[in-house]
Amino acid sequence: MTAPSRRLLSGLLAAALMGCQVQPEGAEAGTTPGSVRSTRAAALQELAVVQSWSIQLTNYTAGLKEVGASKAGLVVVEPEGDGERWTPAEVAAAAQGRLLFGYLSVGQAENYRSYWQSGWRPGTPAWLQTEDPDWPGDYRVAYWDPAWQAIMLRQLDALQDQGFEGVFLDLVDAYELFPQRATARQDMARWVCTLAEHARRRNPGFLLMTQNAMDIIEEPGYAACVDATNQEETYYYATDVPVDQQRYRDLMHWDPVWRALGKPTFTLEYATQPAHVERAYAQARADRLIPYVTVRALDRLP
Repeated sequence: MTAPSRRLLSGLLAAALMGCQVQPEGAEAGTTPGSVRSTRAAALQELAVVQSWSIQLTNYTAGLKEVGASKAGLVVVEPEGDGERWTPAEVAAAAQGRLLFGYLSVGQAENYRSYWQSGWRPGTPAWLQTEDPDWPGDYRVAYWDPAWQAIMLRQLDALQDQGFEGVFLDLVDAYELFPQRATARQDMARWVCTLAEHARRRNPGFLLMTQNAMDIIEEPGYAACVDATNQEETYYYATDVPVDQQRYRDLMHWDPVWRALGKPTFTLEYATQPAHVERAYAQARADRLIPYVTVRALDRLP
């Protein structure tokens, strides 16, 4: 990564402003451009005041009751729970007093998902590629393939039907797995924008938060499509292993660009030793990030 230039930052700001101006085209039937802007503005304002967050993706022994009791301003959860989708009533109850986002992996397929079919294997369907050696049951995908995108758009529809106020998009950095594809990053930027446009046609105030891939903000038009970003392992690798200084400096090059565009920047750290937890929170706040420090399994809330 290279440090963002002032010219780049100016260009991104202009692109983001242009994107905001055309956003009313995604209005729902029966709404006016003014009401769309107000709805979107209210959602962005609620996001802008978030000072704490957390994420839990498994082990819902008490359903979403712990989420409802959380003091975090934003919580990310698995929309399918431990097997079945949360009902709109459960989501609404858990969302009281906070933003509640649903998790969606858009750059990798998972064989425990409701969309997975028993006959699938690498190459069948054509977009399904090799299994992730670090995460058994997870598979790389040709995320630019319309057939894969159609599946994900249906998942996004289901998430919105449940009543989530936003989506947490994981594996946006999957383009790094395709160095031989010249348009890999551009394809991902377009894919994220397709998701944003699709979601905001139904709900103009629906929010999109991405994970990792800080440098993709360079892609033209991308800034107008996303509302916030989270970066894993800014200070600690999983688990309790300090990151190297070059990684830290690279990430800090891009953080000011996101903030200048009005995009809140979060960080997710994997540490359990008390001194490391304390340091991660303190350093993140000094760097103007919104931190959450937890275990790698993401199976609990504080």
